[in-house]
Amino acid sequence: MTAADGHSRLLYWAGVALGPIAWGINLQGVYVLAHFSCEQIRISGAIMSAALAIVALAGTVISARAVRRGAGAEWADARGGGPRTFMAWLGVGSGVLFELVIANQFAASLMISPCLR
Repeated sequence: MTAADGHSRLLYWAGVALGPIAWGINLQGVYVLAHFSCEQIRISGAIMSAALAIVALAGTVISARAVRRGAGAEWADARGGGPRTFMAWLGVGSGVLFELVIANQFAASLMISPCLR
């Protein structure tokens, strides 16, 4: 396995991994910042949610590019490109799903005061 093969395999996992990781950081971060947001800046959770939604969307875009890039490569590979294409499409779906979940938490952080614990 060459370095290029290792790098291309990471592209297939980008959407699968970045979306859930961004959501987990967002969920825990909003809970941590809720205590401090009541006393000081109220928008800190919204800023973090917006930044992590962009991270999840970036994972989706990377996986979508892996789908487009690997379309012709599956015929050149002796084992077939079915699993790689499946992982890339799974990354696209997972990235979109977790980006929408983070966007939902973003909307909630804008509408609901963190002081209402």
